[in-house]
Amino acid sequence: MRAIISIFFLAIFCGTSLAQEDDLQAKKDSLIQNDSLFQIAEAERHYNLGVSFMQQNNNSGAIAEFNQALSIMPNFAVAKFNRGMAYFSMNQNDKAKGDFIQVLEMDSTYHQAHFQIGLVQMKNNQMEQAFASYSEAIALNKKQAKYFYYRGMLRFQQNEFKEAIIDYDRAIMLKRDYAYAYNDRGSAKRKLNNLEGAVADYVLAVKSNPGLAFAYNNLGSAKRQQKDYDGAISEYNQAIRLKKEYYVAFNNRGMAKYANKDYEGAVSDFTEAIKIKEDYAFALNNRASAKIRLEKYKSAIIDCDAAIKLDPSYGYAFYNRGIANEMTRDLDAACSDWEKAASMGIEIAGEYKRITCNQ
Repeated sequence: MRAIISIFFLAIFCGTSLAQEDDLQAKKDSLIQNDSLFQIAEAERHYNLGVSFMQQNNNSGAIAEFNQALSIMPNFAVAKFNRGMAYFSMNQNDKAKGDFIQVLEMDSTYHQAHFQIGLVQMKNNQMEQAFASYSEAIALNKKQAKYFYYRGMLRFQQNEFKEAIIDYDRAIMLKRDYAYAYNDRGSAKRKLNNLEGAVADYVLAVKSNPGLAFAYNNLGSAKRQQKDYDGAISEYNQAIRLKKEYYVAFNNRGMAKYANKDYEGAVSDFTEAIKIKEDYAFALNNRASAKIRLEKYKSAIIDCDAAIKLDPSYGYAFYNRGIANEMTRDLDAACSDWEKAASMGIEIAGEYKRITCNQ
């Protein structure tokens, strides 16, 4: 009987001891779990502060907070991605690309990282690599309009205008008010001599975003190509109204006025363009052309001289100076200028030289 009782008490004692050990382990597990939850919460707090700093354009502050988040959770992919975005905003492109690559090492399907790497590659003039990155982003997510738009930009730059239009079409299907895509699609159509289609797209661009000065400028240039000079001037007026020092629009409006035989108005616009951009060789040459029409030959020669000084390979400036020299009876100088222009590929200069200089 004692033996039985003794064994019974031993069993109870042992059982109690095991129960206490299980409770202790459970408490340890609970502490570990609570500590892990605290670390996650702390990492998320730093992450949210970083996002807040980014929204305030305080990228340095954002990076500091993302660093804190990543020191707690090294595999916090979204924190690393946003740190890369902050670096990108600060033009620290190598650091940005490094973060985006590490994000993809954590998650190869992170399409935003592929896209951002493409932007960095595009900045670095690595066009083939950028194209591959944009294509990878599109393969992973076909619902992002900007992915198609940027790939279309690359195709445009590579003179693949039909392919660019296909990408711009996809971008517009996903975002109907995508003004930049309408504008660039218009430019691609213009390159393909589809002026009617170009005008229609530029109109959609300014309807989608009436503040886009460059879209009005492009619309004006398409109308000028259609020989609608009054319409072109009206669009350039809008561009200049939106952007007071838009020297390209002043120059283009001058070209429309020149084509409309308003040579005084053309000189005025070219002069405004040159005031804004003193080294604008193109406007200097255009002003010389208008001055030749106004029989202001000596002044035209001065403009051509200035254009040539800025760009010694500017064939049309040599051609125009040749005309002005001929009109001032300096035939030797004229023939020399036309010979120079012809050597630069200006065929009409070669014709002038052959006919006028007996060569």
